[in-house]
Parts: sequence; structure tokens; C-alpha cells
Amino acid sequence: MKKTVSIFGGGWVGAPLAFKLALADFQVQVSASSAHKQAAHPNIKVLDFRAEPGMPEQAWVSMCESEIHIWAIPLRRKKNSEEHYLEILQDWIQQINPSITSKIIFLSSTSVYQNVSDIVTEDSEIQVSSLMAKAEAIVQSSKIPSLILRLGGLMGGDRYVAKYFSGKRNDGANCPVNYIHKDDVVALIAQATESISTGIYNLVAPQHPSKMEVGIHDCEQRGLPIGLWDDSQPCLGGKIVSGDALAERLNYTFKWPDPLEFPK
Repeated sequence: MKKTVSIFGGGWVGAPLAFKLALADFQVQVSASSAHKQAAHPNIKVLDFRAEPGMPEQAWVSMCESEIHIWAIPLRRKKNSEEHYLEILQDWIQQINPSITSKIIFLSSTSVYQNVSDIVTEDSEIQVSSLMAKAEAIVQSSKIPSLILRLGGLMGGDRYVAKYFSGKRNDGANCPVNYIHKDDVVALIAQATESISTGIYNLVAPQHPSKMEVGIHDCEQRGLPIGLWDDSQPCLGGKIVSGDALAERLNYTFKWPDPLEFPK
């Protein structure tokens, strides 16, 4: 019998993840978005669902009837968004039925770590007052086993480095980047969904060139103005986030290990 999974958030990561899991013979439910057409497959059911604060219990029912839940809804950039995000997460955790659901997966962020000039692993200190730390605490309060995946800077498709640096005055020229390509993000989440029940893992490409290196390289590749960079100052608090633990656990080989070689 096919395992069932609900993906809350059918956007930039959620839609291709739904397709990847469907190919692995999961029965997938994913909430509708502008990207849901990417998820077309007989094993995928796209539901008209949008998480909002204070929704009635009935509004959650259709999405909460799966063995595995994956939260892929990003923070919305608008007034009161942080408070609403945490409120929605709390509602989600309360609506999950432990007699049906065996695992919850929460897509977090490496921004949860302290900004230190060091290599950061899953055992490193986090900023406990940060939004993502509070969100992770809500997920971990559930009695259902949870898997927290901390994603680095997401790149690929319409998210490319030059888009953010071209023609601008940019800080932190010598700071390392902690990027990961969408192809690897989706593949890692899919494999973790199949084989890991609990834990906390970072999802970051294994190579960490400087922000200036990546910025100039991508602008040149795309024929865009490279922007203004000052590399005379050392990087202050430029952490390198290690994604080795998950890659080793899954015996995973990155498709795009070096941000300098991310495809156009």
C-alpha cells in the first residue's frame, strides 16, 4: 500500500517535491499554488488549501489525513507575519492526528544559527529568540516524531545570485556563502522523507566560495553589471554551515556541490 504524504505549501520547493515523491510511489496531497502545475502526476492530488491564523478545525481535515506531513510554507513578508506564522504552526501541530500521522517534517532555515566566524554543525548553538528557533520549538512540542531540515540559501531557476547582487553596492565580500541548489534540496528532502524518522539536519552545498566570488561570477555568466564590492575588509561573523551529516546519512552525492557551478 502506498504511503501517504501531505505537503503544506505547493510553491518553489513544495511543488517539485510533490512530483519527486510521487515518482517514488507516495500518494501525495499538496496545497495549491501558482507552482502546482509542476506537480502534475496521477499520484498527486492538489487541494485548495491556504493556511491562515485561527481557521476552524474543519478547514484542516483534508490536509491532515496522511501518514507524513511536510511543512514547506515560507514566512510571508507582510505586517504581523511572524506572529501569524507561529500561530498557524501551532494550529497545525494541534490538528495532526497521532493515530494517523507517523512523522512530521519541518523545513527550517540555517538562519537559526548564531552568526559566528566558524564552521557550524547541527550541534552548534542557535539563536533561541529567533523566529525559526521558536517555530522549531513548536514542532518539537508535538508527541509525533519530527524531522527538522534547516535549508541554506536556496538557488535555482528564477533564484540566481546575480539577481540579488547585480548593479548594487554589496557588503560582506569575503564572507562564505551557504547556498544549495533546488535540485539537491528536493532530492535530499525526498530521500529523508523515505528513510529518516527524527532528527535535525542542515541542507547546504559542500563548497562555500565567497559572496563576492559567486556574485561576480554569476553576473559575468549572465552578462549583467557586477555591482560594487569592497574586499579590503575581513568577513565578520561569516559562518560556514556544514551539510555533511545528512549527506553522509543518506550516502548522497550532490548534483551541484559548488555554487560557482550552479546552472544558469
